[in-house]
Amino acid sequence: MSALAHRLAEHRATRDAARVAFDAHYAAIKADIDERGIGGRLADEAIEKAIDVLDEAVTVVEEHPAAVGGTFTALVLWIFRNPILSLVSDVLGRLHGEGSHGNDSKKEFDGERS
Repeated sequence: MSALAHRLAEHRATRDAARVAFDAHYAAIKADIDERGIGGRLADEAIEKAIDVLDEAVTVVEEHPAAVGGTFTALVLWIFRNPILSLVSDVLGRLHGEGSHGNDSKKEFDGERS
């Protein structure tokens, strides 16, 4: 029975030490939350993640500049596709003599037939 009582005392001592460590850690976290608040902690975490993503992006650009440049060019062309196509259409229309902006087909009918 003495060995069992000794083991029980060891386990209680281990439990008590773990409880003291937990309470200290909990108190530190609680003090940090009281000081900065949840929003501040979330903002700090978001900023840290954003910096990590930016660092990774810089690394990718440094390793593959042609692929990133091509992707960026394709994206810009896609975003501005309608103005670019309109400009090309206007230039080709002027080269073929349709007048400015291709408005010849939209002339109003005055009611007289020729």
